[in-house]
Amino acid sequence: MWTIGEPKPFTPAQLVLWIDGLPAESKTAVVTSVLTVVGFLIAFHSATVNWKAEAVAHLKASVASEIEQFFNEAAQLSTKANIYIHSLVEAVNLVHAEGATPDAAFKIRRAIDQASNFLATRDRLSVMSIEVHGIAGRHCSVLSSVWGTTKALEECAAAFEKIAQQMWIRVPNIEANHPDQIGQFVAQVNVAECKSFIECYEQSYGFINATSGGIRGTLLAPLIGINLSSILSLYGKQSVLVEALSKIRRGK
Repeated sequence: MWTIGEPKPFTPAQLVLWIDGLPAESKTAVVTSVLTVVGFLIAFHSATVNWKAEAVAHLKASVASEIEQFFNEAAQLSTKANIYIHSLVEAVNLVHAEGATPDAAFKIRRAIDQASNFLATRDRLSVMSIEVHGIAGRHCSVLSSVWGTTKALEECAAAFEKIAQQMWIRVPNIEANHPDQIGQFVAQVNVAECKSFIECYEQSYGFINATSGGIRGTLLAPLIGINLSSILSLYGKQSVLVEALSKIRRGK
């Protein structure tokens, strides 16, 4: 209309003068209409901002829950694997120290019976060592919006992957009626491999739990907030926190 229209539209100043020249009733109607439109725009904007904040908070809580569930399962399975591998080392050490005693024979039979459970645990951990990299990809937009969480998740995944790589030890496979179960067991168990896994587990387990918990806490921090009670609680446990952080750094 400014280019090809005739007559030309009012300029803002002309529009104000035109409204000023209207009767009082018309002025009231114009002002009321303007206030109604402005009020609607403000209300719409406020509702949109609140909805967006609520949706982001819900999304962060969902991501935090998924991370917590994944690494809780990873920690439980890693602990089960560590207990089994510990039992292999203990059985071999018992045979070396005391010979083929009934106690050693019992531990060895139990280790052989539990081998299938360990293999199932190892298969699940192997799958999870691949799935862990998908978490960062699926939730990249959410994690990248919170300072440090993407890097922390990558470090957590790397620590878990170390455990998954070290768990491929030789599992004793001995028939139930074998005449020399103890000898075959000692020959098949590679103590050095088992100790490498145990050392990796002890270094990575605490770091994985602390880091995944830190990621969850960071994502939920805007929802939970901080108050005097939380400050006093942290202050009362400062020595424990310092010790925990030092262990995390060593594990990293």
